[in-house]
Amino acid sequence: MVALPTPWQAATRTPLAGGLSNQNYRLQLDDGRQAFLRIGHPAPESLGIDRTLEWQLYSAAAKAGLAPASLFHDLPSGTLLMAWCDEPNWALAPPAPRDAMAALAGVLVALHRLPLPTGQMAVRAHSARYRRQLSSIPPWLGALERALLASAAPSDLWLPCHHDLNPANLLGPRPWVVDWEYGAAGHPGFEIASILRTHGWAVEAGDLLCEHYRNQGGVAEHIAFRPFLPWVDYIALLWTLVRREQAPDAGLDEWIERYRRQLE
Repeated sequence: MVALPTPWQAATRTPLAGGLSNQNYRLQLDDGRQAFLRIGHPAPESLGIDRTLEWQLYSAAAKAGLAPASLFHDLPSGTLLMAWCDEPNWALAPPAPRDAMAALAGVLVALHRLPLPTGQMAVRAHSARYRRQLSSIPPWLGALERALLASAAPSDLWLPCHHDLNPANLLGPRPWVVDWEYGAAGHPGFEIASILRTHGWAVEAGDLLCEHYRNQGGVAEHIAFRPFLPWVDYIALLWTLVRREQAPDAGLDEWIERYRRQLE
């Protein structure tokens, strides 16, 4: 394990629930100061994570006030020590939908003004990477993916994207944004499609989110998000299949069935 800087190596560690691929802890010093510690997955590349890209975007976001400040990081191990944030995440304390829309639009506006990361997350290549990792291909997958793989995803716009703005990664009304593991240059349409799916919003809510985004000065005039909805489902399905092979879990089986139904 990577040695943490003084004084955090002597802090009390309390495991935190909720992480799907990393070990997360709350650190507390005797004087009451707290910090968040993430010990990264031992094989991040198997989950499509690029620690260099993550750091590029997260560090820029922290400087811009979008994310809690970094106190220490080590790229090879995926160790990240961040300032503690006491705000509850949106999964625990969801804001009213209209407030959430306006707040998320503000996040996207600020995010798209950050320096463009040096690597891309293109949906076709990203999904193919997950599929290649599967040691066993479910017999139903070929028919499910055929039409999608024959289609073309928009590739006309590349902006800084978080790619996982789900309620658990948004803290407080501001909100603070955490978990930048999938950060890269990406199409904002995928980002919005992912928001709709992970927040459980109707497709039409994407139009309202785009309207808020434009009204707040977003850099993109038109964001095509509808073509990315099946790609969000497909990538989530493949990610979950990979995770199930790494660590079988009944909860993952439920997710797989949900993603299958959305793609049918």
